Amino acid sequence: MMRTSILLAGVAGAIGVVPRCTAQVMRTFSASRPVAAERFLHVTLDFSGGTLVLLPATNGQLYGMKLSYDADHSSPVQQYDPRTGILRLGVESTGSNGIRVTSRRQLEQTARVEFSPDVPLVLYANLGAGDASLDLGALTLTELNLHGTASRASVDFSRPTLGVCKSATFTVGAAELDVRHLAAAGCAAINVDGAVGSVSLAFDGAWRRDATLTVDLSMGGLTLKVPRGVAVRVAAERFLAPFEGKGFVRAGNTWTTPGFDQAPQKLRVELKAAMVGIQVRWIEP
Repeated sequence: MMRTSILLAGVAGAIGVVPRCTAQVMRTFSASRPVAAERFLHVTLDFSGGTLVLLPATNGQLYGMKLSYDADHSSPVQQYDPRTGILRLGVESTGSNGIRVTSRRQLEQTARVEFSPDVPLVLYANLGAGDASLDLGALTLTELNLHGTASRASVDFSRPTLGVCKSATFTVGAAELDVRHLAAAGCAAINVDGAVGSVSLAFDGAWRRDATLTVDLSMGGLTLKVPRGVAVRVAAERFLAPFEGKGFVRAGNTWTTPGFDQAPQKLRVELKAAMVGIQVRWIEP
Protein backbone atom coordinates (compact mmCIF):
# COMPACT_ATOMS: atom_id res chain seq x y z
CA MET A 1 0.00 0.00 0.00
CA MET A 2 2.83 2.35 0.86
CA ARG A 3 4.60 1.62 -2.46
CA THR A 4 1.34 2.28 -4.31
CA SER A 5 0.83 5.61 -2.53
CA ILE A 6 4.36 6.72 -3.28
CA LEU A 7 3.95 5.72 -6.95
CA LEU A 8 0.69 7.63 -7.33
CA ALA A 9 2.17 10.70 -5.67
CA GLY A 10 5.09 10.60 -8.08
CA VAL A 11 2.77 10.36 -11.08
CA ALA A 12 0.67 13.26 -9.80
CA GLY A 13 3.79 15.35 -9.28
CA ALA A 14 4.99 14.60 -12.78
CA ILE A 15 1.63 15.61 -14.25
CA GLY A 16 1.70 18.82 -12.24
CA VAL A 17 4.90 20.07 -13.86
CA VAL A 18 3.84 19.42 -17.45
CA PRO A 19 3.38 22.89 -19.04
CA ARG A 20 -0.09 23.73 -20.24
CA CYS A 21 -0.20 24.51 -23.95
CA THR A 22 -2.72 27.06 -25.10
CA ALA A 23 -2.89 27.80 -28.81
CA GLN A 24 -2.92 31.45 -29.76
CA VAL A 25 -5.57 32.05 -32.38
CA MET A 26 -5.76 34.86 -34.94
CA ARG A 27 -9.32 35.35 -36.13
CA THR A 28 -10.91 37.60 -38.72
CA PHE A 29 -13.89 39.90 -38.40
CA SER A 30 -15.59 42.22 -40.87
CA ALA A 31 -18.42 44.72 -40.59
CA SER A 32 -19.94 47.30 -42.91
CA ARG A 33 -23.06 49.38 -43.44
CA PRO A 34 -24.21 51.24 -46.57
CA VAL A 35 -24.98 54.93 -46.57
CA ALA A 36 -28.68 55.61 -46.01
CA ALA A 37 -30.14 58.86 -44.69
CA GLU A 38 -27.47 59.60 -42.07
CA ARG A 39 -26.90 63.28 -41.31
CA PHE A 40 -23.65 62.71 -39.40
CA LEU A 41 -21.41 60.00 -37.96
CA HIS A 42 -19.85 60.22 -34.50
CA VAL A 43 -17.14 57.54 -34.26
CA THR A 44 -15.04 56.19 -31.41
CA LEU A 45 -12.35 53.98 -32.93
CA ASP A 46 -10.44 51.74 -30.48
CA PHE A 47 -7.43 49.75 -31.64
CA SER A 48 -5.48 47.94 -28.94
CA GLY A 49 -2.34 47.33 -30.98
CA GLY A 50 -0.95 46.23 -34.33
CA THR A 51 -1.23 47.86 -37.75
CA LEU A 52 -4.16 50.14 -38.58
CA VAL A 53 -4.98 51.67 -41.96
CA LEU A 54 -7.82 54.19 -42.28
CA LEU A 55 -9.07 55.43 -45.67
CA PRO A 56 -12.10 57.14 -47.23
CA ALA A 57 -14.70 54.62 -48.43
CA THR A 58 -15.19 54.39 -52.20
CA ASN A 59 -18.09 51.94 -52.51
CA GLY A 60 -21.04 53.69 -50.91
CA GLN A 61 -20.32 52.42 -47.43
CA LEU A 62 -21.12 54.47 -44.35
CA TYR A 63 -18.36 52.54 -42.64
CA GLY A 64 -16.43 49.34 -43.17
CA MET A 65 -13.89 47.39 -41.13
CA LYS A 66 -11.81 44.27 -41.72
CA LEU A 67 -9.87 42.84 -38.78
CA SER A 68 -7.35 40.15 -38.01
CA TYR A 69 -7.09 39.97 -34.23
CA ASP A 70 -5.64 37.96 -31.36
CA ALA A 71 -8.67 36.05 -30.06
CA ASP A 72 -6.91 35.09 -26.82
CA HIS A 73 -6.48 38.68 -25.66
CA SER A 74 -8.68 40.88 -27.83
CA SER A 75 -12.22 41.14 -29.11
CA PRO A 76 -13.77 43.05 -32.03
CA VAL A 77 -16.07 45.99 -31.37
CA GLN A 78 -19.02 47.14 -33.47
CA GLN A 79 -21.84 49.12 -31.89
CA TYR A 80 -23.94 51.45 -34.03
CA ASP A 81 -27.11 53.38 -33.25
CA PRO A 82 -28.68 54.68 -36.49
CA ARG A 83 -30.95 57.01 -34.50
CA THR A 84 -28.03 58.99 -33.08
CA GLY A 85 -25.30 58.26 -35.63
CA ILE A 86 -23.00 57.09 -32.81
CA LEU A 87 -20.60 54.32 -33.79
CA ARG A 88 -18.04 52.43 -31.70
CA LEU A 89 -15.68 50.38 -33.79
CA GLY A 90 -12.38 48.53 -33.60
CA VAL A 91 -10.66 45.95 -31.42
CA GLU A 92 -9.88 46.16 -27.72
CA SER A 93 -8.06 44.11 -25.11
CA THR A 94 -10.33 41.80 -23.14
CA GLY A 95 -10.80 42.20 -19.41
CA SER A 96 -10.15 45.54 -17.75
CA ASN A 97 -7.15 46.57 -19.86
CA GLY A 98 -9.05 48.69 -22.38
CA ILE A 99 -6.88 49.33 -25.43
CA ARG A 100 -3.63 48.42 -23.65
CA VAL A 101 -1.51 45.68 -25.27
CA THR A 102 -1.12 42.63 -23.01
CA SER A 103 0.57 40.17 -25.41
CA ARG A 104 3.10 40.26 -28.22
CA ARG A 105 0.53 38.57 -30.42
CA GLN A 106 -1.61 41.71 -30.32
CA LEU A 107 1.10 43.56 -32.23
CA GLU A 108 0.37 41.25 -35.18
CA GLN A 109 -3.23 42.44 -35.40
CA THR A 110 -4.29 44.31 -38.54
CA ALA A 111 -7.26 46.53 -39.29
CA ARG A 112 -8.52 48.34 -42.37
CA VAL A 113 -11.20 50.92 -41.61
CA GLU A 114 -13.15 53.12 -44.04
CA PHE A 115 -15.64 55.95 -43.61
CA SER A 116 -17.92 57.64 -46.11
CA PRO A 117 -16.64 60.96 -47.50
CA ASP A 118 -20.24 62.15 -47.91
CA VAL A 119 -21.35 62.09 -44.25
CA PRO A 120 -20.08 64.66 -41.71
CA LEU A 121 -17.65 62.86 -39.41
CA VAL A 122 -16.51 63.35 -35.81
CA LEU A 123 -13.64 60.93 -35.16
CA TYR A 124 -12.16 59.92 -31.79
CA ALA A 125 -9.33 57.42 -32.33
CA ASN A 126 -7.65 55.62 -29.42
CA LEU A 127 -4.51 53.80 -30.61
CA GLY A 128 -2.42 51.35 -28.62
CA ALA A 129 1.09 50.16 -29.44
CA GLY A 130 1.86 49.62 -33.10
CA ASP A 131 1.62 51.54 -36.37
CA ALA A 132 -1.29 53.58 -37.64
CA SER A 133 -1.71 55.23 -41.03
CA LEU A 134 -4.72 57.51 -41.38
CA ASP A 135 -5.60 59.21 -44.67
CA LEU A 136 -8.40 61.63 -43.88
CA GLY A 137 -8.33 63.42 -47.22
CA ALA A 138 -11.71 64.10 -48.86
CA LEU A 139 -13.66 63.18 -45.72
CA THR A 140 -16.29 65.58 -44.42
CA LEU A 141 -14.34 65.99 -41.20
CA THR A 142 -15.82 68.26 -38.54
CA GLU A 143 -13.67 67.22 -35.56
CA LEU A 144 -10.67 64.94 -34.96
CA ASN A 145 -9.29 63.64 -31.66
CA LEU A 146 -6.41 61.17 -31.85
CA HIS A 147 -4.90 59.58 -28.75
CA GLY A 148 -1.76 57.48 -29.22
CA THR A 149 0.08 55.52 -26.52
CA ALA A 150 3.49 54.04 -27.31
CA SER A 151 2.61 54.06 -31.00
CA ARG A 152 3.77 55.44 -34.33
CA ALA A 153 1.06 57.30 -36.18
CA SER A 154 1.00 59.09 -39.51
CA VAL A 155 -1.94 61.27 -40.48
CA ASP A 156 -2.33 62.60 -44.01
CA PHE A 157 -4.86 64.96 -45.54
CA SER A 158 -3.92 63.92 -49.06
CA ARG A 159 -6.89 65.85 -50.50
CA PRO A 160 -8.79 68.82 -49.06
CA THR A 161 -11.42 67.80 -46.55
CA LEU A 162 -15.04 68.73 -47.11
CA GLY A 163 -17.17 70.81 -44.77
CA VAL A 164 -15.78 72.84 -41.87
CA CYS A 165 -13.31 71.30 -39.42
CA LYS A 166 -13.66 72.86 -36.00
CA SER A 167 -10.59 71.31 -34.37
CA ALA A 168 -7.96 68.57 -34.55
CA THR A 169 -6.43 67.33 -31.29
CA PHE A 170 -3.45 64.99 -31.04
CA THR A 171 -2.55 63.49 -27.67
CA VAL A 172 0.70 61.50 -27.59
CA GLY A 173 2.44 59.41 -24.96
CA ALA A 174 5.89 58.01 -25.80
CA ALA A 175 4.76 58.23 -29.41
CA GLU A 176 5.89 59.38 -32.83
CA LEU A 177 3.39 61.51 -34.71
CA ASP A 178 3.75 62.70 -38.31
CA VAL A 179 0.97 64.85 -39.78
CA ARG A 180 1.06 65.96 -43.42
CA HIS A 181 -0.96 68.45 -45.51
CA LEU A 182 -2.53 70.09 -42.47
CA ALA A 183 -3.48 73.14 -44.52
CA ALA A 184 -5.78 70.93 -46.59
CA ALA A 185 -7.59 69.85 -43.41
CA GLY A 186 -8.85 73.40 -42.90
CA CYS A 187 -9.11 72.98 -39.11
CA ALA A 188 -9.37 76.29 -37.27
CA ALA A 189 -7.74 74.99 -34.07
CA ILE A 190 -5.02 72.36 -33.78
CA ASN A 191 -3.92 71.03 -30.39
CA VAL A 192 -0.98 68.81 -29.48
CA ASP A 193 -0.37 67.61 -25.95
CA GLY A 194 1.19 64.73 -24.04
CA ALA A 195 4.66 63.62 -22.97
CA VAL A 196 7.88 62.24 -24.44
CA GLY A 197 6.64 62.67 -27.98
CA SER A 198 8.33 63.28 -31.31
CA VAL A 199 5.91 65.36 -33.36
CA SER A 200 6.16 66.62 -36.94
CA LEU A 201 3.42 68.85 -38.36
CA ALA A 202 3.52 69.87 -42.03
CA PHE A 203 1.21 72.72 -43.04
CA ASP A 204 1.46 72.06 -46.76
CA GLY A 205 -1.50 71.65 -49.08
CA ALA A 206 -4.09 74.14 -50.28
CA TRP A 207 -4.27 76.88 -47.63
CA ARG A 208 -7.95 77.26 -46.70
CA ARG A 209 -7.97 79.36 -43.52
CA ASP A 210 -5.67 80.77 -40.86
CA ALA A 211 -4.87 78.29 -38.10
CA THR A 212 -4.00 78.37 -34.42
CA LEU A 213 -1.74 75.66 -33.04
CA THR A 214 -1.55 75.05 -29.28
CA VAL A 215 1.27 72.81 -28.04
CA ASP A 216 1.57 71.39 -24.51
CA LEU A 217 4.26 68.70 -24.54
CA SER A 218 6.16 68.06 -21.33
CA MET A 219 9.13 66.50 -23.15
CA GLY A 220 10.15 65.63 -26.68
CA GLY A 221 10.59 67.58 -29.88
CA LEU A 222 8.34 69.48 -32.27
CA THR A 223 9.07 70.17 -35.93
CA LEU A 224 6.84 72.56 -37.90
CA LYS A 225 7.08 72.48 -41.68
CA VAL A 226 5.60 75.69 -43.04
CA PRO A 227 5.26 76.81 -46.69
CA ARG A 228 7.21 79.91 -47.61
CA GLY A 229 4.92 82.94 -47.66
CA VAL A 230 2.88 81.90 -44.62
CA ALA A 231 3.41 84.28 -41.69
CA VAL A 232 4.18 82.64 -38.36
CA ARG A 233 4.07 83.84 -34.78
CA VAL A 234 5.29 81.61 -31.93
CA ALA A 235 4.44 82.72 -28.39
CA ALA A 236 5.73 80.72 -25.40
CA GLU A 237 4.44 80.80 -21.83
CA ARG A 238 7.51 78.93 -20.57
CA PHE A 239 10.48 78.12 -22.72
CA LEU A 240 13.53 76.21 -21.53
CA ALA A 241 14.49 74.44 -24.77
CA PRO A 242 16.04 75.61 -28.07
CA PHE A 243 14.08 77.40 -30.79
CA GLU A 244 15.35 76.95 -34.33
CA GLY A 245 13.92 78.95 -37.20
CA LYS A 246 15.29 81.33 -39.82
CA GLY A 247 13.69 84.70 -40.54
CA PHE A 248 12.10 85.30 -37.12
CA VAL A 249 12.35 88.39 -34.97
CA ARG A 250 12.39 87.69 -31.23
CA ALA A 251 10.75 89.86 -28.58
CA GLY A 252 10.91 88.17 -25.18
CA ASN A 253 9.37 84.73 -25.57
CA THR A 254 7.71 85.54 -28.90
CA TRP A 255 9.14 84.86 -32.35
CA THR A 256 7.45 86.52 -35.36
CA THR A 257 8.12 86.65 -39.07
CA PRO A 258 8.20 90.19 -40.53
CA GLY A 259 4.89 91.58 -41.82
CA PHE A 260 2.79 89.16 -39.80
CA ASP A 261 -0.19 91.46 -39.25
CA GLN A 262 -0.58 92.23 -42.96
CA ALA A 263 0.01 88.70 -44.26
CA PRO A 264 -2.90 86.98 -46.02
CA GLN A 265 -1.99 83.57 -44.54
CA LYS A 266 -1.17 83.21 -40.86
CA LEU A 267 -0.17 80.45 -38.45
CA ARG A 268 -0.30 81.28 -34.74
CA VAL A 269 1.54 78.94 -32.38
CA GLU A 270 0.91 79.01 -28.63
CA LEU A 271 3.63 77.02 -26.88
CA LYS A 272 2.87 75.93 -23.32
CA ALA A 273 5.60 73.29 -23.14
CA ALA A 274 8.57 73.63 -20.80
CA MET A 275 11.17 71.21 -22.16
CA VAL A 276 10.28 70.83 -25.82
CA GLY A 277 12.65 71.95 -28.53
CA ILE A 278 10.86 73.53 -31.48
CA GLN A 279 12.16 73.74 -35.03
CA VAL A 280 10.52 75.64 -37.89
CA ARG A 281 11.51 74.45 -41.35
CA TRP A 282 10.45 76.34 -44.45
CA ILE A 283 9.17 74.27 -47.34
CA GLU A 284 8.03 75.11 -50.84
CA PRO A 285 4.28 75.84 -51.22
